[in-house]
Amino acid sequence: MFGRFREAMRRTPPQQPAPAPVPPSVVNLVPDPGFRGEPSAMRLPESLVAEQVDVPGRPGVTGVRVSGAETWFVAGFTPEPDAVYSASVSLFLAEPLGPAVPRLVADWTVDGAEFSGPVRSAPARDEHGHHRISVTFTVPAGVRECRIGLVAGDGPVIWYEPAVTATREPVGYFDGSTPPDGSYVYEWTGEPDASPSRRTLRLSPSVMPSPLSAEEAAALRAAAGDDPPAIARIALAEGDRAAAVAALRRVVKAGDPDGEAAYELGRIALEEQRWAAAEQLLRGAVAKRPEAYVRGYALAHAYDKLKRRDDSRRASAAALAYDTKLPFDGPALLDSDVTSFGARREVGVFLAEHLAQIRTQAAQRLARPVDSTFDQPIFVYWAQGFEAAPPVVRACLAALRRSNGPVHALSRADIGAYVDVPEDLAAALDGDHIHFSGLLRMALLEKFGGIWVDATCLVSEPLRPHVDRALAKSSMFAFNYTGPYLSNWFLASRRDSYVMHLWRAASFLWWEKRGEGLDPLLHHHIFEMLHRLDDRFRAEWDDGLRLNATPPHALQSVMLRPYEPEMFQTIMEGAFVHKLRIPTEPMSSESYLSRIIRGDHLYVA
Repeated sequence: MFGRFREAMRRTPPQQPAPAPVPPSVVNLVPDPGFRGEPSAMRLPESLVAEQVDVPGRPGVTGVRVSGAETWFVAGFTPEPDAVYSASVSLFLAEPLGPAVPRLVADWTVDGAEFSGPVRSAPARDEHGHHRISVTFTVPAGVRECRIGLVAGDGPVIWYEPAVTATREPVGYFDGSTPPDGSYVYEWTGEPDASPSRRTLRLSPSVMPSPLSAEEAAALRAAAGDDPPAIARIALAEGDRAAAVAALRRVVKAGDPDGEAAYELGRIALEEQRWAAAEQLLRGAVAKRPEAYVRGYALAHAYDKLKRRDDSRRASAAALAYDTKLPFDGPALLDSDVTSFGARREVGVFLAEHLAQIRTQAAQRLARPVDSTFDQPIFVYWAQGFEAAPPVVRACLAALRRSNGPVHALSRADIGAYVDVPEDLAAALDGDHIHFSGLLRMALLEKFGGIWVDATCLVSEPLRPHVDRALAKSSMFAFNYTGPYLSNWFLASRRDSYVMHLWRAASFLWWEKRGEGLDPLLHHHIFEMLHRLDDRFRAEWDDGLRLNATPPHALQSVMLRPYEPEMFQTIMEGAFVHKLRIPTEPMSSESYLSRIIRGDHLYVA
């Protein structure tokens, strides 16, 4: 018997405990990214004028002010074969530099050959303030050394906080002196301020980093075991919606004591436009933690989509009772309109935080007007080109030209001949025609003044008399509903418009810093909140002519009905521009719209 027992023991080795997961880490390869070392150790080219300085608006952060166009290489390293690296750096511009703006470059030696390349980042925004630029690149086989350089441009630039990491996305800045936080711990790999630095993930983070790399997510899952709340947080940070939903549902089924799982499921339901499900989940989440006011605003958004305005108002008002540190009058904002209150509030908080930078950018552009021969130019835009536009768009353009002469009919292909759209912005909004065209109209009118007409607007009379009257007492005109609640499908502006300059600066900065649409009426919300936050903006807008946006929509409401000449004349007399739309439903050949498309209508102005 003992022999059989010994034999069984030999055949079945004892179970070994699973090895503890190894916390993943990332190394910043720049040896002195905080620029705290001696200037002589920075190996600056002799042609560059440089000095260590305190970075404006960043207490305790040291940067290097550099003047000169030669490249300054801040890091050199031996890369792994076919590895992917990301480099990023922050910079501060006191004022615009002009055509040659700062960039990051990466180049390398291949099999002993001279440095080749380079790979270049998108240029920094050529505007006052703090900016961060980055570039991600794959190092080809045979590379012996890789270098990361900073190209300053034509004027003084303050560089600070460079990072080079073996990651597929740029990471937030860190060095070995960064204090530990709820997500990571930091250390130098060698001598402080003279060696690369390491960031190591906490396997039980009190703050879940987001986004997570695949390696980080795997380590956290291994450490979490069968803990549904932790698994859900990891999946959300990794962007794995299916896994997150499964884990969150387990938490809800188990009781969800603080309502966090219901809140996250409610947010997902909002993104998926499942309004009723979102309302039910968010109502439960708010009940468990009413002081978490972001939940209340999310619930109000669900009520908006369900067209339950009274419930939306109550949800926002209840959240406002806990949201007591707003930089504007929250109850007054809610009283002015219920819809999209959470988005408008979020925009207002962002603008208040960055208002000094926005004002400076606007002031600097106002002080440097572009020399142009344009006299109240008219701009209209169709991204794919008007040759490929729907019939209603082509008919509107033809009518605009007949009544107003030369028109600047732009497409995506020729925007660059008019305004400089930042490369990163164009890439981020590729395919998002609504938000891109919103920014484009601001850039055009800020630079040239004039008139923006949406491509689906019917104009059958000269615009100049109307625009001259509209701009007699103010620098900008738009149809509106009440106060600062405007429509942006028809805009007119003088070149010296403070309103347009501030609106453009704020909108571009939102996309640089936040990079998200947030709401289809984002740019309308930015206008509204600037009106609340900036006295000059408010006074300049309030002094202008106000025309209600309802009459210009009258033709749109009947455009698919049978054409009646007398009614057409009456509608056309109600406004000097009429906002139509591209039809998605069947259209009779004798409808108003069909008559407009074929030019078979009569209007006596």
